[in-house]
Amino acid sequence: MTHILPNFIYGGPPKAGSSWIYSLLDAHPEVFVPEGKYVQYFTDFYDRGLDWYAEQYADATPQQTARCDLTTDYLFVPEAAERLARDIPDAKIFFSLRNPIERDWSAYQHLLRVGQVRGSLAQEIDVSHRLLSSCSAYSTAISRAWNLFGKENTLVLYFDDIRTQPQQTADQLHDFLGVSRRTIATAEGAAKNPARAARNPRLNGLLKNAAIAMRAAGFSRALSGLKSSPMIDKLLFSKDSVPKLRDSPEAQDFLSARHTAEIAKLETLLQKDLSKWRLQS
Repeated sequence: MTHILPNFIYGGPPKAGSSWIYSLLDAHPEVFVPEGKYVQYFTDFYDRGLDWYAEQYADATPQQTARCDLTTDYLFVPEAAERLARDIPDAKIFFSLRNPIERDWSAYQHLLRVGQVRGSLAQEIDVSHRLLSSCSAYSTAISRAWNLFGKENTLVLYFDDIRTQPQQTADQLHDFLGVSRRTIATAEGAAKNPARAARNPRLNGLLKNAAIAMRAAGFSRALSGLKSSPMIDKLLFSKDSVPKLRDSPEAQDFLSARHTAEIAKLETLLQKDLSKWRLQS
């Protein structure tokens, strides 16, 4: 049986522009992305087999030549990356890198909002969900992608460019996917999912577990509708912003020290000056 599978994979990490990427690609007539953004086949649902995975792309039309899986952490999980390379050896991989100091803080605040962590950042960072514990090891994930798929089949974008030059970033990604460029509206260049405080983290945690169960049961489309509901949004989140990293000097110092070596390693790997990441922190 011939399976219609994705040919482009988002390498990650989470909390680095994936919602903007999803909105950009979902609006493009030559691109197919499953509703709900996350498929999580190679991490969470691999036991369901390729038939199940192919079903997620069954609605792709012949015009939609770029079929994308935007799950955010495959390349950060060695077993998932190896499964991906075995099942889709010709896949092309694209990353969107964010200052890891900012990314970790954003991930921590997200996990607090959904009730998945309760301790301090230092207590949680190495023991909690991989969203926080391992998804800022960019150099490892990129090297893994180069080794498994080839450097020539990998694209690295930057979250800072999504913020400051969204059209150029969109052009880069469209070119990599082999689809036509399109002019994006001003609103499409805005950041997605701005962080806001949870009204009740415990309730959010219960609903997060329910959402995971819904996705596992195949209700990603219904889940997507619920997540975009203004009523649900109002129920879960207040208008207050989450604490900024700059207002948490202890966390800022902790994360800066934690990522000094990783930033230096990434500069060597990518041959790119990332000193602004140190200055931003």
